[in-house]
Amino acid sequence: MTMHVYESYRTACKNEWNAAVNHRFNQELVADTLADDVLRRYLIQDWQYTSGFYSLLGQAIASADLLSSKIRLSRQLGFISNDEDTYFHDRFEQFNVSHAELDNPQLTPSSLGITKLYADTVQTRSYADAIAVLCVAESLYLDWAQTLTNEGRNVPRKEQNLGWIRVHRDAGFKNWVDFLIQELNRLGSPNNEELKSRFARAVHWELAFFDDAYRGIGIPQDSGAIISNHDS
Repeated sequence: MTMHVYESYRTACKNEWNAAVNHRFNQELVADTLADDVLRRYLIQDWQYTSGFYSLLGQAIASADLLSSKIRLSRQLGFISNDEDTYFHDRFEQFNVSHAELDNPQLTPSSLGITKLYADTVQTRSYADAIAVLCVAESLYLDWAQTLTNEGRNVPRKEQNLGWIRVHRDAGFKNWVDFLIQELNRLGSPNNEELKSRFARAVHWELAFFDDAYRGIGIPQDSGAIISNHDS
């Protein structure tokens, strides 16, 4: 049986993919043991490439080859500017994040890497390239949110943690990820090394982004999976 493009790309970088899914950040978030300082730092850095994500999504809309794809991509903009945006601002208020911290933070290496990857992908004007990067950004989060919560059976109680899981595993998000995977399977090829490399670079930076959440605040830096009650 021929392996689908998405599956083949994931398999090619499975070590970093699995490390990202099972990262201590995600396990601690699900277990309600994630330090506030870690989540605070993570969200401030995540916010820095929100503009780049909008641009990437806009490039995908502009370059999509089908009207139905343009419509589906456009609908996702509404979600990002509502549910996910609300979560960010609620947490910034909770953690007393100042405008200065949001406007002029010191960017981590992974934030710079993701920002550059998004910008470079926008410049390609390639729908397939945009879909490959979007696919990683979204499906990796659905994977860890599903895997570590045992498909929603074991969820955290703290709203700051539960809210982050909600926006990454509700029915609408699953539908969005399914669409991206279908598009990558339609557009890509297992032998397209350039597209596969772009996919792998996105995975690399997502893993590094979890690592960077622990840097500079006196918490050991370790991307290895921790023991979890959710392991099967």
